[in-house]
Amino acid sequence: MYSERHPRDPARGHDTVVLVMEDHDCPPGPEVASWLRNRVDGRSDRDALRVGVVVGELLDNAWRHGGPPYVLELTTDAWTGTVTVRVRDHTPRHAARWRLGAGLLIVDGLVEQWGVVSAAANTTVWAKVRFDD
Repeated sequence: MYSERHPRDPARGHDTVVLVMEDHDCPPGPEVASWLRNRVDGRSDRDALRVGVVVGELLDNAWRHGGPPYVLELTTDAWTGTVTVRVRDHTPRHAARWRLGAGLLIVDGLVEQWGVVSAAANTTVWAKVRFDD
């Protein structure tokens, strides 16, 4: 597992961090939770909890339905007061229509928008969370 930070773009107010998990052994809960806590530090408990639940559900979905590497990306937009969570896994394009399972229904209730982008070799599920404060 490794992490990288993309430089902040002050003109846009964006800050992006990426965590790459190359294993399929088990969902790396404690490591991801620690990494995420450092990224939402300074936010309200409610905002941090919402981002944490969204990240957890999207990672669990990727782990259950995709393959490694799993890429977690958080982009904070200071101008809009949002964070966009993206989780990408190595999965061929889905032939069947997406169904909402319990995890994605939870995500749907916590976020402003979410969607799925399927490509030839991977699938990305993204969600935009608006901060309350």
